[in-house]
Amino acid sequence: MPLREVLARAGAAAERFGRDLQGIVARERYLQTIRPWMGSAPERVAEVPAMTSRRLVASLLLVHDPQTPWQLHRDVVSVDDEPVEGRDARLAALFADPSLEARERLRRITEDSARHNLGHVRRTINVPTFPLLLVHPAYADRFRASDRGTLHEDAATLRLVALRERGRPRVIRGDRLRDVELRALLAIDEATGEIVRAVLTPRGGDLRAHLEVTFARVAGMPVRVPVRLWEWYWVHDVPERDRYVEGEATYDDFRRYTTDASAPQVK
Repeated sequence: MPLREVLARAGAAAERFGRDLQGIVARERYLQTIRPWMGSAPERVAEVPAMTSRRLVASLLLVHDPQTPWQLHRDVVSVDDEPVEGRDARLAALFADPSLEARERLRRITEDSARHNLGHVRRTINVPTFPLLLVHPAYADRFRASDRGTLHEDAATLRLVALRERGRPRVIRGDRLRDVELRALLAIDEATGEIVRAVLTPRGGDLRAHLEVTFARVAGMPVRVPVRLWEWYWVHDVPERDRYVEGEATYDDFRRYTTDASAPQVK
């Protein structure tokens, strides 16, 4: 199958993801760790002792937006097994205020939840659906694609596609508005266009980062959904350059989101 057709199917699958999973909520179990930087990029979850760690449990909500169908909103439920204080009251207030548009409500929830992130690196791409951006029709032209062959896995033919961002402005902007070039290697199901695995390697200035996401079929879901994320970030030009931030998350309990007149519920 020509690479162009594979990418066209991947773009259609990204659009389908946002449409078919509208209003889906998932549980995220997210372990964030700070580890000493040993001078080279880790290739897997590190075995060196952690300097500190934090366990987050959150609800992730997908709200359909034709321009950003990969965007998830994270609402942290507990930190190190302790419930987030005032969460229910905060949600009730946000959803009861008629002056707040739905998008603004969700932005505030997400921003408030970001304060629980561990470490010195501010990050906004640590959502498991972010790889869909690379193939979505709204962004696909920003990337140069090259064929890396095929492999067969679970009765599916996967096309390996390397992507490299071209042109400016970049999709990701770092601290002090530095451009961050985005590169990736995707494993795409040729039949469905769905991403099965994605490895993203943003690079810019003194930043080094790595993001891996695995998508799989889950009972009750119409398309493959993210089931695991692994990430790390290291910055050279900061006092904390002797350490890096690592995160590993898993996703389950996918369900439909509903609301009543006062507060959000899930079922």
